[in-house]
Amino acid sequence: MALRPTAVGICGSDIHYFHGDIGALTGESDWYPRIPGHEVSGIIESIGPDVTDERLRPGALVAVWPLETCGRCYPCLRGKENACSAIRILGVHRDGGMATRVLASASSVFPVQDLPPESAAFVEPMSVAIHALSQAGLREGRAEGVHLLVLGGGPIGQAALLAATTWGATVAVLDPKPDRWATAERLGAVLALDPEAPDTITRIRGWGEGVGPDIVVDTTGVPSVLQLAAELVAPTGTVVAVGLTGRSAPFSPGILPEKEITVVGSSCAARADFAAAVRLVHSRPDAVASLISHVLPLHRVAEAFDLAQRSDAGTMKVMVSVP
Repeated sequence: MALRPTAVGICGSDIHYFHGDIGALTGESDWYPRIPGHEVSGIIESIGPDVTDERLRPGALVAVWPLETCGRCYPCLRGKENACSAIRILGVHRDGGMATRVLASASSVFPVQDLPPESAAFVEPMSVAIHALSQAGLREGRAEGVHLLVLGGGPIGQAALLAATTWGATVAVLDPKPDRWATAERLGAVLALDPEAPDTITRIRGWGEGVGPDIVVDTTGVPSVLQLAAELVAPTGTVVAVGLTGRSAPFSPGILPEKEITVVGSSCAARADFAAAVRLVHSRPDAVASLISHVLPLHRVAEAFDLAQRSDAGTMKVMVSVP
């Protein structure tokens, strides 16, 4: 079907891609030039003859799950379509939403009813956060009593915090920026700390049952932070790596068997995660809206990218509106 994009978010991965940091991406592709934008909401303009879902009719506002998968490879056959070996991502492998029109399959769009376009576009980063939590076994109905530490208070980190607190987990956030502490506390974090403060590591290690958090989610994309995550997580706990980069940093692997830590990666989101994100964004509209700090029109997209990568105080999710 053909969509007219209404709002497109700028993600940290977009900024990596903008600067040519694609070392974490695999496979052959004509990477550049490329129209970016994978966090997309849009209005359906036309549909194909095989679209039978009555909710998917011209004029409907939808959020776009930005993945195309093969359904035949090893990950797909194991129910891990988000890690498809032949994956094609909107705005990465094919032109994305920062344009006046974009094509999407009916199976990749989700009606969002009366959500504002910007909140509808935030469904995609929320789905990434929800998938990251699910990689550690944390989901709706299975979060009570869990202590979760989020490393990085950017949009994905705050989305993970929002999902986890909505489900009943107890959450702490580490980020060097004071404005992000305030955001985290407003969304329900019991601790929001500067990782460089002298007492932070001691406070986190004594948190929860006195052994550290059950789960640590690293959303920073900073290679050296993975070592910190392994040091802070409770023995037998789980570390989830979400941030995407091709850079590297020293890591001491002995801590893994010593504490019997589970370390898992988290890639994009599956359809089920996206559906869960639609429900969560609907359930917490004011909280989601508070994470959208800037909305600039498409003709100011260069300014929007500059704003997103500078990440000044008060900057959280930068959106581009498409007229």
